[in-house]
Amino acid sequence: MSPAPHAPLFVREMGLPARFGLYVLVCLFLLALDARYATLSGLRAGLNAVIHPAQIALAQPWDWLHSAGRFFIAHGELAAENTRLTRQHELLAAGLRDRAAIGAENARLRALLALPERPGYSLLAGEIIETSPDPFSRKVIINRGGGHGVMAGWPVVDATGLVGQVTRVYPWSAEVSLLTDRDQGAPVQNQRNGLRIIVNGQGSDNLLEVRFLDMHSDLQPGDLLHTSGIDGIYPAGVPVARVLRIDPPRHTPFARALCEPLGGVGRYRHIAVLAPKAGIAPATDKRLLAPKAKSP
Repeated sequence: MSPAPHAPLFVREMGLPARFGLYVLVCLFLLALDARYATLSGLRAGLNAVIHPAQIALAQPWDWLHSAGRFFIAHGELAAENTRLTRQHELLAAGLRDRAAIGAENARLRALLALPERPGYSLLAGEIIETSPDPFSRKVIINRGGGHGVMAGWPVVDATGLVGQVTRVYPWSAEVSLLTDRDQGAPVQNQRNGLRIIVNGQGSDNLLEVRFLDMHSDLQPGDLLHTSGIDGIYPAGVPVARVLRIDPPRHTPFARALCEPLGGVGRYRHIAVLAPKAGIAPATDKRLLAPKAKSP
């Protein structure tokens, strides 16, 4: 006779609803237990220690993207701010340059207006509006002409010394030949010893020369030369030049002296015409301005 088969302990497994209900009851029990006695705090700490590195690794790409976005936003803002500040700096620099130029011009005008009146002459202030395009002549056009009473032959000065002479007059402007023009010259007197000589232009705004200087003349570097007033064109005592050096004779019996103009020849915009008062007529004899023989 065969043994009887053993019957299984459970005929069938628990269904899903039963298992779900069991899990819910277990969870509620654990929640109540943790809320009352905090029995799961150690478990939570352990799980957090295990999960935290994974959280950091998963959050790292987002942090990089966020940092990159902030970098590009900040870079764009800084670039825009830098452009704005650069433009503002350029405007301020231009304003400072204009302010400095206006200040320097104002100082020159004040010095020009403060020039003492010379006996027999009155000052007529003017402004240079044009320069000659000819590179071999040193001439300028001023905004004073026949309509203002200007006449050819009148001397032109600035706050520091002699500038030139009016050589041609138009209705509302006049041509001024600068002292540095090759065809211009002025009789001067050495302030140290009274020596009378004639200085001439070289075509450069930085140099004048004494072309026919006696090699035994007492002229030294540093001597100041002022107009002598014996030519009838320039009044006496106007600063003209400072002697730079004396060149010995070369193939001629005469020495040559190079001088530095004291007036702002070719540098400043504002000048003053010395207008002779009634009864004084300026000389215009060019032989006095460009001598070809030995100076007195």
